[in-house]
Amino acid sequence: MAPQRQQHCMRQQTTQDFLFQRIRETLPQDRALVNEIAETLHLSEDSAYRRIRGETPLILEEVASLCRRFNLSLDGLLDVDENCVVFRNMEPGKGNFDFKAYLSAIAQQIKALAACNQKSIVYESNDVPIFHQFSSKALLAFRHFFWMRTVFRHPDFQHQYSAARLTPGVEEMAAEILSVYSQIPSVEIWNTECVNSTLVQLNHYYETGVITREDATSVYIGLREALEHLEQQAACGCKFMPGQSPRNRKENFRLFYNRVGLGDNLILTLHDDRKTVYVNYDALNYMVTSNDKFCNKIYEQMQNTMRRSTLISGVAEKQRNMFFNNLYAKLKARQEAI
Repeated sequence: MAPQRQQHCMRQQTTQDFLFQRIRETLPQDRALVNEIAETLHLSEDSAYRRIRGETPLILEEVASLCRRFNLSLDGLLDVDENCVVFRNMEPGKGNFDFKAYLSAIAQQIKALAACNQKSIVYESNDVPIFHQFSSKALLAFRHFFWMRTVFRHPDFQHQYSAARLTPGVEEMAAEILSVYSQIPSVEIWNTECVNSTLVQLNHYYETGVITREDATSVYIGLREALEHLEQQAACGCKFMPGQSPRNRKENFRLFYNRVGLGDNLILTLHDDRKTVYVNYDALNYMVTSNDKFCNKIYEQMQNTMRRSTLISGVAEKQRNMFFNNLYAKLKARQEAI
């Protein structure tokens, strides 16, 4: 009987550890596990720590409360699979979607990352990364309108395009996010297809009469401005706000040109001793996890992609000019076609 009891305790310990591991993976980086457990189970921090360390077994009611709070499956806990990865879904609501509130959530997360002692971002994208869409007012106005009209089908945006639909609150929040992002050491992996989706969206709106030639031209110019600012940052190897001088800025930016093609839109954040992966889908939706095995796999995948790419920031001026001239040629051809 004694060996059976010991085996049962070991199984209970493993399941309890697995539960806390899964909860930790769903938490935003600015939330502490012990505080979440204490709050959910109405415990002191000391009692929460004892459960996290496995010194105090969880009772069934506590397990049920934690599963409900963090949207976990009790069946999944009882059948632990090392290949199972828990994601937290960041999906904005449809209909009366509040874009400013969406940006506020991004601002909160990136500020929490910036507050870490050790932090960095690796961004692998087949679209213009969202931060760079904030560096030009004309581009931001168009993307904001596109997201609200086409992605979220907001009733207030089912009419002809107008840059005036961009509110000061959204513009200010976007600038704040860009400012914080410019302070965080980052790696971005681009290819020449990254501008395609924006160009296709703009062309579709023009052909269907949603946007005028004059407004479309303004957006093309805005996209060009965003790319020119990116090129300036790549040349200096550091990030800075539009209109600011890169002088005395620390090197905190590496830009890679990948000629083969990129798959998913992935963001990997490294903060202190932890990694988090954001998998982008359907425009502004993200699935987020801090699962160690998955994050390390994505990290290695990104390292391999960098090895197959050309570093064009700070060095390789010829390759950098070729990359950006290719992008500018695409914009010019589309703009002249309208």
